[in-house]
Amino acid sequence: MEDKVREKNIVSKLFRFIFANKTIWAIGGVGVFVFLASLWNRYIYIDDAFFGEQAYYLAKEGVVKTASLVNFLGCDVQLFSYHKLNIFVGAGLIKLFGWHITPLRAVTLVFFLLLVFALRKYFAINRSKFTKEHSFLAVFFLFFNPLIILYAFTYRPEIWVTFFGFYSFVLLDSSIRITPSRINVALAGFFAGLAFLTHLNGLIFLGAGFWLLIICRKYREVLIFSIVAGLVSSCYFWDLWQPGHLDQWLFQMKHWPDNNATNYLSTGVFDLFRNILVKLSHEHQRFFWSYKSWGMSLLFFLSIIPNFKYLIKEYRTLVIYTFLLILILNVAGSQIAERYVIYYYPFMAIIISIGIIRLREKNSLSLKVMYVTVFIAQIVFFTIMTVDIFKRNADYISIHKELESRIPDKNQLVLVPYQFVFNMIEDCHLVTFKGFEYYEKEIGRNMSQQDLFARADSMRIHYIIIPNRGLSYENTSIAAFDGKRLEASERYKVLYENYYATILEIIR
Repeated sequence: MEDKVREKNIVSKLFRFIFANKTIWAIGGVGVFVFLASLWNRYIYIDDAFFGEQAYYLAKEGVVKTASLVNFLGCDVQLFSYHKLNIFVGAGLIKLFGWHITPLRAVTLVFFLLLVFALRKYFAINRSKFTKEHSFLAVFFLFFNPLIILYAFTYRPEIWVTFFGFYSFVLLDSSIRITPSRINVALAGFFAGLAFLTHLNGLIFLGAGFWLLIICRKYREVLIFSIVAGLVSSCYFWDLWQPGHLDQWLFQMKHWPDNNATNYLSTGVFDLFRNILVKLSHEHQRFFWSYKSWGMSLLFFLSIIPNFKYLIKEYRTLVIYTFLLILILNVAGSQIAERYVIYYYPFMAIIISIGIIRLREKNSLSLKVMYVTVFIAQIVFFTIMTVDIFKRNADYISIHKELESRIPDKNQLVLVPYQFVFNMIEDCHLVTFKGFEYYEKEIGRNMSQQDLFARADSMRIHYIIIPNRGLSYENTSIAAFDGKRLEASERYKVLYENYYATILEIIR
């Protein structure tokens, strides 16, 4: 008996120590320092390049396209399926600051800081239900996870959408529970509409807001929210009214290799029902895709399952809205993908903070052990992510420029990893390996080196730049050069090589 009491005391002390303010401050401070250090020469994520190219052509030519994806769904002529607000803001930044990667990524960091502000505001509005410690813990868990470390400085729309959507919830929640305000409801609709404009998945915040108001019997507010959100969202279709554009948008959506529209482009009722069931059965994968999401997801489920009755009683709107987001994203959103779990993170962080503070007053030994174990694992996952970032970081702009200087005829087509659009797109005619990756998916097999050379030759590609680490390291799933010796080719010869890459030139 004494041993059990001693064991409980040790676990309780460990739990209190790990989740004490001083400990969290120390870990969080180190995390912020490491994150800031990782921004210097941050490696170019493939989506920085993919969306950056779209913004580049919008800024330079007034049309969104991915010219480097040659003969792919017409995207090299005009891309209709793109993240509207994300790309328009990027184009504006390019016009202001020129063709540089830093402004594009920095704006995402600004949106992350706005998200932190919105989370703090939620706690300030609800100070009767929360303490400052709740706010502190929630901000910590929102920040201290691998996905945020990666995407908070990447030119992708997830952080933007999360801010718009969460702030929409904050305004709705305040109007429903504290001070009725039709202005706040209208603003909530406006921000939900911005979430949709930024990414089609933002529709989950329109749907969740609509159904939350219905469930809370705020019928006039439903009308206000829907009208404002609908008007803002309709701006997404501004370039689809011209003849043929809507058909081309649907075509690009339906045939995109990443399977972005499994549900809402279904061909019939049975097909739709089957797709919904399949996606629902796979939803857990979004939460447990890789180590990047494991820690946050486990802490969330450890918090919500034992405390569900308490949460639904004391934080009804928060719980209902969170579950609506999860359900609507699965049914109406794009494919199951780990990065979209970020949409839930502020809600998950709030629930985790509630679970930790409630557990302090309980004698649940096993639950405390699980919290401590998962939290330590999260520190390990955070470390793995940051180490991976630092290993990849380098002055890639200078590397790319040095390789570009070795290309004699810049009027010819050059096959490159997507990251080379920074900054070679201004001086060279680029074709990216991403199009070859999509071609592999189309034919249902991996290409050999000779297959790739033959296809490049048929496309009149004059130069090929192959990174020595392989293409998989550059986020392109072409295995032809990964860990393999460069084969001799009748079509291409080595023009130049250095520690980073080899340039091949066509044999005339």
